[in-house]
Amino acid sequence: MSQGIPLSWLQLKHEKMKLFAAVAGVMVSVVLMWMQLGLMKALFASAVVFHGSMNGELVIVHSQYEHLLHSKVFSSRLLYRLRGSPDVSDVFSIYLSPGEWKNPWNGEMRSIQCYGIETDNASLKLPGIERHLQQLRNTDVFLYDRMARPRFGDVVGAVERREPVELELNRRRMSLAGVVDLGASFGVDGNVLVSHANFLRLFSERKSGEIDVGVVKLVPGISVVSAQQQFQKVLGKEVQVLTVDQFKELELIYWRSATPIGIIFTAGTVVGFFIGFIVVYQILYTDVTNHLPQYATMKAMGFSDGYLYQLVLGQSVQLATMGFIPGSLIAAAMYAGLRKVTQLPLYMEPMRGVFLIFATILMCTFSGMLAVRKLRSADPADVF
Repeated sequence: MSQGIPLSWLQLKHEKMKLFAAVAGVMVSVVLMWMQLGLMKALFASAVVFHGSMNGELVIVHSQYEHLLHSKVFSSRLLYRLRGSPDVSDVFSIYLSPGEWKNPWNGEMRSIQCYGIETDNASLKLPGIERHLQQLRNTDVFLYDRMARPRFGDVVGAVERREPVELELNRRRMSLAGVVDLGASFGVDGNVLVSHANFLRLFSERKSGEIDVGVVKLVPGISVVSAQQQFQKVLGKEVQVLTVDQFKELELIYWRSATPIGIIFTAGTVVGFFIGFIVVYQILYTDVTNHLPQYATMKAMGFSDGYLYQLVLGQSVQLATMGFIPGSLIAAAMYAGLRKVTQLPLYMEPMRGVFLIFATILMCTFSGMLAVRKLRSADPADVF
């Protein structure tokens, strides 16, 4: 069947197929690296959303605190020692515990993170929370996390339709007072906020005054480091006094070292890199081998090995560019889809893009450097 087809046409089609395969390999590699690094960053960012919402400069937790989902309680009486300090503007106490949420539409039971906050002043810096503090003082009311995953039901839609929402939380009938923006994470699908009194009603096993987190708001102009050192001496070894950044870092240390998630995503990035490397190497090596007579002819005409190496390496950089652009566009579309479904902060960060373009060029260039070794054997006397 191929007797009537010009050889040049078949060669052209073959070259196009090789080019497509090489670009597709780079695209797959780029998408994998974008997704792995993006998901890992989203994990770390979502894990400390609550930590970053503290309405104060210092945070007090138990000395054996590990992470937010495994906190240890301490007595709120320790915070009273700080209220009389002239450096302190306000002190807040926060309860937290996972609760049992019953979907009011289908009856499914889900675990949801519950925070007990003070209602005199906002202990968390969340948009719109202050206008709901008065409502939270009522019995059996709560605030819902607008950024929770959809599995809890169409709560946000009901609020937009101005429909009343009543449901069971820890088998207690509760009414929705409003919504705030907090955010889900890898460990938490959603959050609810209640007053101290309502928290103790929901979790009857908890004793009043056994809190999980204390927040200290300093007077403007006070040195955070000096206040931290002073308060640590006052409170003793039962608790640790942290800055907000240290509080975040303590949480991130757990996710980085005590769980395999960071290792998995890093390994996935490395796998994506080597997928592109192997594909590009195979394509370039085959291309150099098939065109060895042409390269040998160029060497006979006086072209140096260095020139031929630059020729092949130039092809490598072109492949990196041709694969990176569509691969990044595909990754951006996947980011948007996953962000909508998971409510994770997945965004195409410029610095990550700069890192990945250099990684892609390095991947293709290294592949080309290995493939170009074949040119050393391009001797006109042997080829012809």
